[in-house]
Amino acid sequence: MIDASSPQPALIAVDWGSSNFRSFLLDKSGHILSEVTSPQGMLCLEKAQFEPALLEQIQPWLNDISAQKNVVPVLMAGMVGSAQGWCDAGYVECPADAKQAATQLQAVNNQAGLELHIVPGFKCQTSNLQPDVMRGEEVQVFGAVSLIEHELGLLNNAQLEKLVFCLPGTHSKWIRMAKSDHGHTLIDDLSTHMTGEMFNIVLEHSILGKGLDKSAESHIEEIDMDGFLQGVHTSQREGGLLHHLFSARTLRLEQRLADDNVTSYLSGLLIGSELCSVLASSPNLEHIYLIGSSQLNNLYSEALKELGYLSTTVSSAKASALGMLSIAKQANLIISKEAS
Repeated sequence: MIDASSPQPALIAVDWGSSNFRSFLLDKSGHILSEVTSPQGMLCLEKAQFEPALLEQIQPWLNDISAQKNVVPVLMAGMVGSAQGWCDAGYVECPADAKQAATQLQAVNNQAGLELHIVPGFKCQTSNLQPDVMRGEEVQVFGAVSLIEHELGLLNNAQLEKLVFCLPGTHSKWIRMAKSDHGHTLIDDLSTHMTGEMFNIVLEHSILGKGLDKSAESHIEEIDMDGFLQGVHTSQREGGLLHHLFSARTLRLEQRLADDNVTSYLSGLLIGSELCSVLASSPNLEHIYLIGSSQLNNLYSEALKELGYLSTTVSSAKASALGMLSIAKQANLIISKEAS
């Protein structure tokens, strides 16, 4: 129930990915008034099911908002805007700022009569001339920069060149930011590492996982830090990832790696290999900001500390909320309501 005396809702922000659904009820300052999470990601839905699934999650908010004779826009981001999602929202070409995303919002027709839009994804040409894309993470990094600048003051390009944002997950994203000539925050570059998905594949579909009774999901909850850091250190040696992966079998055969530690060791190998690749191409890097689940943030933070790098965790919820609010305001979704 929304208290009429409390800050009033200005936006319903929805982060809808492949595996999870998360929505926030925000006031005009970006404070989270209420939050809903669900494992109902877009991959488990047909196109006709998206609207009912959304309404199931946010209907209590809509009822309260309607009772106050108010109207609140809904802004979504993530894989819900992919070709396989509810509606293809396209991509913004990097370098680009939040304003460019705001001008390319995709309106979504719906039977409920909601003012509903999807944030486009971002597309970059990487330094090795490969295209790279993301959906949803762009919102979080824009919000994260706002949080950091609120604490430290405005960042300039010299400072931004020494930091990077890491969003660990199934497909981990590494994102570099810059400032335009007018001082706008830009997404300048990104790279994707399929670390989480490779971990699942190796553990569940290769010889390395045979005989183990732990799933990839349970491993994250029951990490053995010694085994994990052993994998991180191994990943930094010569030989490459494909060679190092087989050591999870040979060390186990020689009883130098306990069965209970194999999943942790494999996680360390893969995350360590990801870090090795990123750090080798970033000679000026001094600080990494982590935006992910508490479990993954902890793993990446420990691995980075072991390799001599500083990291700071940024609240994923706060970053998402501020990023969505910024885009909504620049698209006049909120200002138009306040002015009416």
